[in-house]
Amino acid sequence: MRIRVRYLAVLKGLTEQPEKTVTLEGASLSDLIEMLRQTEDGPLKSRFFSSSGEVRPDLLIFINGVEHSLLGGRSAELKDDDEVTFLPSVHGG
Repeated sequence: MRIRVRYLAVLKGLTEQPEKTVTLEGASLSDLIEMLRQTEDGPLKSRFFSSSGEVRPDLLIFINGVEHSLLGGRSAELKDDDEVTFLPSVHGG
């Protein structure tokens, strides 16, 4: 299935492809995240994943504009032509 992936804010500047379409063999957000863990590299991968390989907790994930935790979290089902957006939350004071 084809999934559109979008990186926003600081993530956008860490990759040459802030928007891309990927072909995914699995059917869940977890499958997409695992594919990105294996295919992304450089500064984007460092900002996206912690040293233990987990998605950083300050990263918001939206599926078709809806926050992923409202759709089942990482086990949320993806369908052909879905859009998954990754947005780091802003911290500071």
